[in-house]
Amino acid sequence: MAAATPTASEGTLTHIEAVIDAGGQIMLGTIAPVHGAAVAHDSHKTLALLRRRPNESAASLLTRLDAAIATAQHTGSRVDEINDATRDERYAIANPTLGPAVNTARR
Repeated sequence: MAAATPTASEGTLTHIEAVIDAGGQIMLGTIAPVHGAAVAHDSHKTLALLRRRPNESAASLLTRLDAAIATAQHTGSRVDEINDATRDERYAIANPTLGPAVNTARR
C-alpha cells in the first residue's frame, strides 16, 4: 500500500496540532443528539464546540475548529455553536439555521 501523499493544506492546522501535542483532544462526529460536531478540549477545559454546517466538508470544519481554538485561547472564552447560553437546557441549538433545535432538559 502506497503512503498517503501530503496535500498543500497539510500542516496548516497549527492550533489543532498544538492542542493534541499538549495532551488535549479533538473530536469529530456525533455527540448525541448533535450530529456533525467538532470539539476541542485542552485537557483542562473545552475550547470550542462547533456544529457542522449544511454541505460543509470535513476539511472546512477542521479549518473552522482551528480558528475557533485560536479565538478561545486569545479571548479566554469558549467558542460554542452548540449550546444556547440563554436557555436552561442542554443542546438547545444556538443557531437554528443549522437545523432544528434539539432540547434535552438538564439533569
